[in-house]
Amino acid sequence: MDRTFAEDVGDWLVAQADDLLKVGGTKQLMGLNWTVLPEVWPPDPATEVFTSSLPLGPGTRFLEIGCGAGVTSVMAARSGCERVVAADINPAAVANTELNAKAHDVGHKVEALTSDLFHELGPDDVFDLIVSNPPLVRAREDRTYDRPIEQSVFDPGYSIHQRFFQEVKPHLVEGGRIYMNTSDTMGDPQAIVALAVRMGFLVRKHHSNRIEIPGALIGWTPAIAAAANEHGMVHIESSIYEFQLI
Repeated sequence: MDRTFAEDVGDWLVAQADDLLKVGGTKQLMGLNWTVLPEVWPPDPATEVFTSSLPLGPGTRFLEIGCGAGVTSVMAARSGCERVVAADINPAAVANTELNAKAHDVGHKVEALTSDLFHELGPDDVFDLIVSNPPLVRAREDRTYDRPIEQSVFDPGYSIHQRFFQEVKPHLVEGGRIYMNTSDTMGDPQAIVALAVRMGFLVRKHHSNRIEIPGALIGWTPAIAAAANEHGMVHIESSIYEFQLI
């Protein structure tokens, strides 16, 4: 079966993160230094774009699904959100979030928990703002993972997205909002929008972003070569969508 552009870029992203995933390190983002523990997906400029676009502020009860190294949740706490809960299925990411929250003087404000989506939340855990930066690549349904960290990039059949919208409603207050990052190039935003509409949400595009990457940097696979422009560059489009219950 021929490989797709999204699969090739996704594998490249995993390879780019590989050294940091093995040993950990530090990243500078949003004017701060962030510790990245081994086996935690490292934050990148897309994390900054996502975080900067969110309506964070005092009085907001905030939940992040898939917190990674904790950048977005820590910035939510620093912005004055009333309550901040950071959840991730990866225990290393939870430990990493706690570490960065403490380093940036909001350790007392960030609750980090190991949870498969919403499973470890209680029935009374409700939020004004729920955010997620889920796997960008809608992979084939039969795709298997060679390494657990691939779950940060690939979502076979969009099963994670489907579960998210099936389980989120009890934790979103009336008038609350969800913000989710996706990729127009590597994912299927139309499928996400259709899923959310079926589940009773109003949807609007909140923010769009576009970057260029040299095809040679990714590698000249047939799919990359077909997508590259005359200058050898490939474009990656991403969008942040806002969801509200009808």
